[in-house]
Amino acid sequence: MSSGKPSPDLRLYEKLLMLFPGYKGYKEKELIRETDRVVRDELYRRLKKSVSDLRSFYSLIVSSSGSTPVSNRVEKLIYRLDSLAEKTRHAPYGYRPLFHAFKVDENVLDKMLEHDLNMGVIVEELNKTTSSKPSSILEAEKFLASIEELLGKYESLLEERERILSGIVR
Repeated sequence: MSSGKPSPDLRLYEKLLMLFPGYKGYKEKELIRETDRVVRDELYRRLKKSVSDLRSFYSLIVSSSGSTPVSNRVEKLIYRLDSLAEKTRHAPYGYRPLFHAFKVDENVLDKMLEHDLNMGVIVEELNKTTSSKPSSILEAEKFLASIEELLGKYESLLEERERILSGIVR
């Protein structure tokens, strides 16, 4: 039902562009920022799925063998993974608001999005790993080593992402 008149939102947007010449760039950055939030929320959900998978593996181990070095290791991984999920969920947003004294440029936003993508690849691999639990305690070593390696990679990317956003890019 188009009446041929510009929408009130478009007129408001045009007024903002005239009043604040940088508003268009701000709006584009805001979209990137929102995308970043959505990606981090999805990473959080997927990390929590891996936590749930590990908890069910932990329950299986404890119910069949009691407390063992393997169950203690799984418990530590659960806490580590849960902590990473929370850090991901509450990680800094992609840039500062329009009138903030410090701005993040587009190159930094691109690097941040690239890190989000790389983190997603690792989380996807982590989900595959945690959903295919070992059938015996003997196979658990390889399973747990794989999870520890993936968590190490994810932690590194999350820390690098924070350095990128704070302007300490290497």
